[in-house]
Amino acid sequence: MAQQASDNTMLIDALFDIFRNHGYEGTTISLLSEVTGLQKSSLYHHFPAGKEDMLKAVVGYVSLQIHQNIIAPLLNTQSKPEKRFSNMIATIKAFYNDGRKNCLLNVLNLGEAKAEIKKLQNDDYCAWLDALTQLSIEVGISQQEATEWAERFLIVIEGALVIQRLTSNKQVFEKQMEYEQKQFHKFLNQ
Repeated sequence: MAQQASDNTMLIDALFDIFRNHGYEGTTISLLSEVTGLQKSSLYHHFPAGKEDMLKAVVGYVSLQIHQNIIAPLLNTQSKPEKRFSNMIATIKAFYNDGRKNCLLNVLNLGEAKAEIKKLQNDDYCAWLDALTQLSIEVGISQQEATEWAERFLIVIEGALVIQRLTSNKQVFEKQMEYEQKQFHKFLNQ
């Protein structure tokens, strides 16, 4: 049973990388088969509705990762706010391989994403926004400023990923994460 769960996680990881690099429109069943090493019939066995089921599994997997590794730790008031923020930055940097990996949210919205997928992604965005807002309120920022800062922070992440990919400047994402770390520390010292 544990081997099957491990195999499923490895399969979802492989699918995630494919969708992350090619988007929904650019991902073909042939490409999925080639990269995963599974025959098309095996892919359809795991995902009867094909590419759409695969994408739903990937989005669900990413959502789980975001909630377990970013949102829940941000909301854990047993740890100091600066530690939670620093841990989130480290997690984001690892998740995006210091900006060298695309954001699924970004590439899926290049084409016409299904309403169900958009809702799942929107729910994750709102949960992350709320967690960041709560963290910044906890350090003494007003509700309005906290919401504006949290929204800008998430925009910075997405923008840095896009600009790094566009310019091939491998420092864009890293520099922005360092800047955001400094900004958060300024909140602590106000």
